[in-house]
Amino acid sequence: MFKSLMGDTKSVAHESTILRQAIKYHLFSGGQRLRARLALDAGEALSLYNQDNIVIAAAVELIHNASLIHDDLQDGDQFRRSLESVWSKFGSNEAICCGDFYLSCAYSSITSVSKTVFLPKMIRIMHQRIAEASHGQSADLNVIPEQLDLETYIRVVMAKSGALLSLPLELVLIYAGFDEASHEARQACRDFAVGFQIFDDLRDLATDTRAVEDGGNRLNITRIVEHQAAKEIASMHLKSAELLLTNLPARAGSLLEECAKNITRLLNAIH
Repeated sequence: MFKSLMGDTKSVAHESTILRQAIKYHLFSGGQRLRARLALDAGEALSLYNQDNIVIAAAVELIHNASLIHDDLQDGDQFRRSLESVWSKFGSNEAICCGDFYLSCAYSSITSVSKTVFLPKMIRIMHQRIAEASHGQSADLNVIPEQLDLETYIRVVMAKSGALLSLPLELVLIYAGFDEASHEARQACRDFAVGFQIFDDLRDLATDTRAVEDGGNRLNITRIVEHQAAKEIASMHLKSAELLLTNLPARAGSLLEECAKNITRLLNAIH
């Protein structure tokens, strides 16, 4: 699938060698591929054709990785997965082009599903979640300390992280004919995103504090509430995610449900 999505870029511009290197470099740099696995696991639970599961998994993973490349550039993060980030290795311009290329590939991928009757709604949902994540990222980059309260923090995290996390489950459920269940999946992923982000904030407290001291702007829950209160808020959202995921048809959210339980255990171990 990767080769078919790459296309014959040489016929468009012979100067594309660097971009092709960046495209391959990031895709093969590792990662958990959680969003792809969510799509594959949910699709199998709902007895979808394996090829359709792969198509949806590829689309959501490409969108997610596009967001990572652009995030690293905007945040100035030089490393991802212990390797140089795309912008750091290939330059800012190539990073923008690489992320844009992944987004275009995602839409190309989704058109390969066998039941095209669902395509209009699937494409619309893809746009809506990308738009939601984009607004969340913009808010994260522009929020000032005076505007930061718990409600704002949760709203930003749900948009920035929850939108693309829910996309694989939503697409699979819509494709399987469970449109109503996709709303529960969306809320479950929004709750999971908050729980995970708070857990991540507590782990990265020292790093985020140094970044702020150096003039950066890092959104961290501890700038709003005390450590113990943050853990309680995270636990509440993770539990809510678990309950909602349990109710999905054929336990289509079982993989993320297990992730929520694991994060809760790790969260409780933080002192």
